[in-house]
Amino acid sequence: MTVLDAAAVSITDGAIVLAAETVAPQLGLKPEALQAEMQRGQVCCLVETGVDEGEGRTRVTVRYHARSWTLVIEPDGKEHATTWSASALPLKTKAMSSDRDHDWAAGQLRTCLQNMAAAGLTITYGGLARLLELSPPNTIHQITVGLERLMEEDAGAGRPFIAALVVSKAGGGLPAMGFFDCARRLGRFAGDPNEVEARSFHAAELNAALKFWG
Repeated sequence: MTVLDAAAVSITDGAIVLAAETVAPQLGLKPEALQAEMQRGQVCCLVETGVDEGEGRTRVTVRYHARSWTLVIEPDGKEHATTWSASALPLKTKAMSSDRDHDWAAGQLRTCLQNMAAAGLTITYGGLARLLELSPPNTIHQITVGLERLMEEDAGAGRPFIAALVVSKAGGGLPAMGFFDCARRLGRFAGDPNEVEARSFHAAELNAALKFWG
């Protein structure tokens, strides 16, 4: 494996952000093309945590069509990377119960959106479902449940809503109604989701989220 330059990876509060300049060539793309393909939901990023003999290791796999690039973070904090035609590193990962599965999914969702924020991008609900390789049925429902969980976490921590990065394909750049309903329940939005104030509220949350995680 190749040891990466320190600038290629940053880890803040458990969130792993990979530099586009590092990942893109491994997938046969230029950095700007990688960002565009991420926004289209064509690039998948999976983060796995090792257990038993893999305890303390984290594996990040980025896939684009038939190409795959894998990063392994060792317990000592060193990052090692390799390119595979298919992901095949021998890392045993945790089996999930129902509650743990929700925690894991929310963590995957936040990591994905933090990477989107670092790239200055938004993404549609469908694109996010494809990016996370969610299994049907009800993939969009899975996304919305996860986003509401992230909004609750962000509200409790006093952070901007990272869920603002997810927009509806048919919504003219706005999130679905559930975003505004959840924001109202959490005490951050008191307006009409069908009026101009909703667009202003979303723009403020989106800009704040991009600045906070960018």
